[in-house]
Amino acid sequence: MATAMNVKQTMVVVGKMEKRAAEMRKLFWPNIEDAALWDRKKAAGFTTMPRTMPHVMNIIDSLSKGQPAGVTYLSIWCRLFYPGIVELGSEAQMAREAGFTGERAVDTWRKRMRKLKELGFIEYHGGGSHDFQWVLVLNPHHAIQRLGDKVQLRLRGVWQERAIEVGARDISGVPAEQIVSAKPLTKKIETKKLKKQA
Repeated sequence: MATAMNVKQTMVVVGKMEKRAAEMRKLFWPNIEDAALWDRKKAAGFTTMPRTMPHVMNIIDSLSKGQPAGVTYLSIWCRLFYPGIVELGSEAQMAREAGFTGERAVDTWRKRMRKLKELGFIEYHGGGSHDFQWVLVLNPHHAIQRLGDKVQLRLRGVWQERAIEVGARDISGVPAEQIVSAKPLTKKIETKKLKKQA
C-alpha cells in the first residue's frame, strides 16, 4: 500500500515538474519548436542511468589519476539495455567512443577497463571477439561505498547530496566489512611529535 502511494506521489511530483518546465520553456524560448529538442518519449536509442552519473564519473577519474576512466565507464553505460550486463562492440570501436585515438588507443582503453574492474565498478569476461566482450556493470553507488575512505571527502559529500536530492534508494546497504577504511593516522602524528621534541 505504501509503495503504491509512493508511486502516486512520484507521478504527481513529475507532473508538476513537467508543467513548470513547459511554462519556463514557453517564457524563455517561445519560438523553439518541439522538433528542435530531443524527446526520449518519441526518439529511440536511449538508456537509463543514475542522475548521480557526473559525480560517479568524477570519483572514478579522481581514483584513476593520470588515466581518467570516467568516460570509458559512461561509454559502457550508454550501451546498457538489460540491467547490469552488456555486450561491447570491438575494442577499436569502444576505444573511439571513449575518446582514445592513435596507435595506442586500444591499449589505453584496455588499461581503463582494468582500472574500472580494480575499483569495483565492473566485471568482464572474454568472448569470441575480445577479452572484454561481456561486461557486468555493478551498482555504482555500492561501488563507491565499498571504496570507503579511498574516495575524497569532498567528492563523497557532493555525490551523497545529489543522491539524496534525487531520492536514490541505493546509497546504503553495503556490509561494513566490505567498506575500505583509512589507516589510522595516530601513530604517524605521534612519531612526528617525538621527532620534533628530540
